[in-house]
Amino acid sequence: MGSSAPLDTANQPASAHAPRNICIIGMMGSGKSTIGAILAGRLEFPFLDLDNAVAAALGRDLPEIFAQLGEARFRREEQRQLRQYCADGRRVIACGGGVVLAAANRQLLLRQTTVYLRASPAVLARRVGAGAGRPLLAGAGSVTKRLEAALRERGPLYRECAHLTLSTEAATPEHLAEELLVRLRELYPAVPS
Repeated sequence: MGSSAPLDTANQPASAHAPRNICIIGMMGSGKSTIGAILAGRLEFPFLDLDNAVAAALGRDLPEIFAQLGEARFRREEQRQLRQYCADGRRVIACGGGVVLAAANRQLLLRQTTVYLRASPAVLARRVGAGAGRPLLAGAGSVTKRLEAALRERGPLYRECAHLTLSTEAATPEHLAEELLVRLRELYPAVPS
């Protein structure tokens, strides 16, 4: 496994004994929910998709939230949900792509074990297709161009929060989850095998 999937460490996690929560960040289409669910299963941690938690709390799907309540309302609820679930501990949380836009969220992510899943705008565009159901991609223009613009803004914020960075372009979700598990065991000897 070792070097087959590029994985970098940046910030050191808050605890060297066991991960509080594992928060997965990155752009839409990077594999946060898929890889997060596999990783949670391997760790026997509960898995949470933060976008789904926000939608459930507000009683609408994401496009309806953005259209009817606005992005600001979505972001407030996202921050509330992230705070709530991070307080519980020992879970894998797939965060929405824009979670890093709020400074308070970034500070909270730095107190967890945060993994940035990275992929190029071209790869992300292939994965998300026309962007149906994704408010960030609504409107005119190329999906790739909109993803490039979002990544220019968010990329530095993802890197600021990340304890680990993993490219998701060249391996299966199962392999990437296994690679993360290996790296987590290196950081935290108490992580189950």
